[in-house]
Amino acid sequence: MRIIAGSAKGRILKSPKGMLTRPTLDRTRESLFNILENDGFNGAQVLDIFAGTGALGLEALSRGAVHCVFIDHRTHRLIAENAKICGFSDMYEVLPLEMSRAVSRLQGQKFQYIFSDPPYDKNLVNTTIFNLGIYNLLAPGGCILMEHSRREDIMYNPRFEVVREKTYGSDTRISFIRATQEGV
Repeated sequence: MRIIAGSAKGRILKSPKGMLTRPTLDRTRESLFNILENDGFNGAQVLDIFAGTGALGLEALSRGAVHCVFIDHRTHRLIAENAKICGFSDMYEVLPLEMSRAVSRLQGQKFQYIFSDPPYDKNLVNTTIFNLGIYNLLAPGGCILMEHSRREDIMYNPRFEVVREKTYGSDTRISFIRATQEGV
């Protein structure tokens, strides 16, 4: 796994041993960031939930985001190592907490991009979206990118709408989610 573009292009990221994480494949990440490139990352604040290796948030930092908060209670040390490899030592924070506790601590902050890649088929997709709405973390005009199993549907939430979905391989779907009303 490597950083695809930007200031840390080509840097090889460390991966955890075992099967506790399911890193987003390079080609999936490249496709995702190509879609987002129109909006740009310059100056963006980013949140990476269920961060694993930190590849999504680190890719955003490499492409011009100014700060990323990573949430993962299992791989927080690995994320710090990968941030150091990329030269982003002063551009990130890692919250080594369970998702809902970490998200509640971020209340009052706004993020232009929120990446979330929860474990598949664990009923965490809609719980995560609900928590993001409760704590009002999405900046006006921002985007939540939810990577999830094709078997998991995103339930109706009056705060958000799915504006695009893209499938990758036989099991992965990425939903692009925006706020239904600015400031809500």
